[in-house]
Amino acid sequence: MAPNDAPPDPGDDDSPSSSVAAVMPFGDEARQLLDAAPDAMIVVGPDARIAFANARTEELFGYERDEIVGQPLDTIIPERFRASHVNYFARYAEKPSTRPMGASVDLYGRRKDGTEIPVEVSLSPVRASSGPAFCAAIRDISERKRIEAIAKLNADRLAGAVETIQDAFALFDADDKLVMCNSVYRGLIGEGLVGPILGKPYEELLDAWMSDLALGTDEERLQFRSERLASRSSPTASFDVRTRDGRSLRVTDRRGIDGGIVKTVWDLTDDVRLASELREARAAAEAASEAKSEFLSSMSHELRTPLNAILGFAQLLARDKKEPLSTRHRERVDQILRGGEHLLHLIDDILDLSRIEAGRVSISTEPVSVTEVLEHVKTTLDSVAARAGIRLEIVPPEPGFPLASADRTRFLQIVTNFTSNAIKYNRPGGSARLTSSRREPGRLRVSVADTGLGIPEDKQDKIFQPFQRAGQETGPIEGTGIGLVITKRLAELMGGRVGFTSAPGTGSEFWVELPTHVQAPEQRPLRAARTPGAALLEDPAARLVLYIEDNPANMNFMRDVLGDFERIELVTAPTAEMGIEIAAARRPDLVIMDINLPGISGFEALRRLRERSHTKEVPVIALSAAASERDKQRGLQAGFYRYLTKPVKLDELLEAFELLLLARD
Repeated sequence: MAPNDAPPDPGDDDSPSSSVAAVMPFGDEARQLLDAAPDAMIVVGPDARIAFANARTEELFGYERDEIVGQPLDTIIPERFRASHVNYFARYAEKPSTRPMGASVDLYGRRKDGTEIPVEVSLSPVRASSGPAFCAAIRDISERKRIEAIAKLNADRLAGAVETIQDAFALFDADDKLVMCNSVYRGLIGEGLVGPILGKPYEELLDAWMSDLALGTDEERLQFRSERLASRSSPTASFDVRTRDGRSLRVTDRRGIDGGIVKTVWDLTDDVRLASELREARAAAEAASEAKSEFLSSMSHELRTPLNAILGFAQLLARDKKEPLSTRHRERVDQILRGGEHLLHLIDDILDLSRIEAGRVSISTEPVSVTEVLEHVKTTLDSVAARAGIRLEIVPPEPGFPLASADRTRFLQIVTNFTSNAIKYNRPGGSARLTSSRREPGRLRVSVADTGLGIPEDKQDKIFQPFQRAGQETGPIEGTGIGLVITKRLAELMGGRVGFTSAPGTGSEFWVELPTHVQAPEQRPLRAARTPGAALLEDPAARLVLYIEDNPANMNFMRDVLGDFERIELVTAPTAEMGIEIAAARRPDLVIMDINLPGISGFEALRRLRERSHTKEVPVIALSAAASERDKQRGLQAGFYRYLTKPVKLDELLEAFELLLLARD
């Protein structure tokens, strides 16, 4: 055995000791006790030769006892340590005592096969008549060294892992003293301290750290310090701070099972900056979206106002029974109506798409009868199909066909769009067929099949993209290329989907799938067809209608609308203020109100009418070019009995007149 820098001194004499017995002052009983010892026990005489070795020595060093007894101590010392061992042995001989050997160095022994083993050695002096001798207890610590090496490796790995943590990390013991940290925490805390920071209490580290924090007043600093020290007794604690150089930090403390605290300090500066930039970008995007919506709403208003006159007077010309149009003029009026309706559809589609993209379309699902939807679409488009020479037919759903779970208005919009396209893109004498079928459990499908041109194969993958019209962009057929995009997104908002199949030259079939409603279908009775306004012609009572409108063309249109009703008197006012005074003086049966008026708006005028006792019960219809769903909802919530949009549909206007005028009897 030998230390790696000061091995025990070997003997120079390789000859056997002349008097081994003189070194052994104990008998056979003592030898038996030494043989039973768990450590290797050897006795070395004054000549530095081994005078005694117990049984454990044989096991540890691989020698038979006869082979090692009488041999120099160098026999079990590695060669690289033998040269320095002489001085060590001489010093021990001068002051022999019981003590461990090599307390500050690693010791090694040499086995018979030349291998080395780490050992731990304790020396004790032995009385011998021939001179100084000693007993060495030698313990094999190979297993301990192995465990220590593993522990050191794990500790190094832990320290390395802690050091790789991007943010500050620290570990405090149960006495709240720092036992481990990474360089990030050291840099965060240690700049205000002199010397090492390991072993320092948290309170001292906190005081040093606070000088770097953006804490304004002394009162704020004292409160912060008090809160932090108080939170050390909690199982977990978390708080955010800012440093003087503008960094944003989040500190989290978690108490471990040993009573210590694990502290992490995350630098959130980039996250806070990105979050701020994201908020600004979102605000800018919302502002841009709002500006776009306002622009589109404004443009819609500006376009609808003249369209109201164009389509309104065209409808009056087409319905004029006193001076019916000639066939030639009727064809021209039809062209005006078709062109105006196309422009109106374009405006509506752009606004609809804008609202969908902005997430402003509200969907209200309810049980909807598929039969009613198909009948409604057929009734609406029958005249259009007849003009185009297309046969429009419905295949009635099977008995017990389920209800759709959908927004009725949007469901109608989808099927109407598919059917309108089936008419437009058909061939003369062709047909458009509306069918319904069950799909997988909980789903139904409504399909619209035509016998038209079909869609070229190279255009089919773009059919649901904006402004794509399957090669008809420059053709004679009118269209916006937006309708299918809108139908797809509306279906998805209702939990459904759309699709199509098409064979060029044969026709196409578009379909929408929607969830089914769990209840059995309810059939609503269909109203008998009637001519709007017929009841007003038969009404014997005198009526007064006040129209508040600043556009002369719209005023003239309204005069012509009511000109056929001899007992209805129309009074107009170009401003809301004047209209309120007329209403108070003449107490009309019905008020028709524009919204965007010079002076006060239609909303303010409605409020003032409701405040006056003579006019608070008078029904007021809004007739405005502000036609978004939001505008309509705002108008109805404000108290308008109906909210009609320009350009107004004549039948819809007359139905409103009938409802409100006749209800006042």
